[in-house]
Amino acid sequence: MINKEEEKNYKKPKISKIWNFLIYGSTIAIGVFLIWLYSAYIFINK
Repeated sequence: MINKEEEKNYKKPKISKIWNFLIYGSTIAIGVFLIWLYSAYIFINK
């Protein structure tokens, strides 16, 4: 298992880290945006 993981790490360039950062960042941004929309919706209805 360790050898396979090491091979994957060696094969993956920095581009994969950038893609992971973009994916995680976009998911967090969407989650924050949804929470903001929900809070704004409640604030408008009050």
